[in-house]
Amino acid sequence: QAPLCADVVFQLQGGHRVFAHRVYLATACSRFYDLFTLEGPPETVGEGDGGSRDLSSWGRGFLSLHWEPVADP
Repeated sequence: QAPLCADVVFQLQGGHRVFAHRVYLATACSRFYDLFTLEGPPETVGEGDGGSRDLSSWGRGFLSLHWEPVADP
């Protein structure tokens, strides 16, 4: 439900969540590498759009990216 050390969460339709590690995703797929090397979240995540970015132009499967600070386990 909330695995430790996962730094990526995929929010799927129907409310399902898949936890992952970005280093593995980025080395396995160049699209994920591109995604994780985008300019980082705004300085103050939580204001305005909360650090969201529209990714619908990336093609099927990518809708948006949302940065959210979490407590360090």
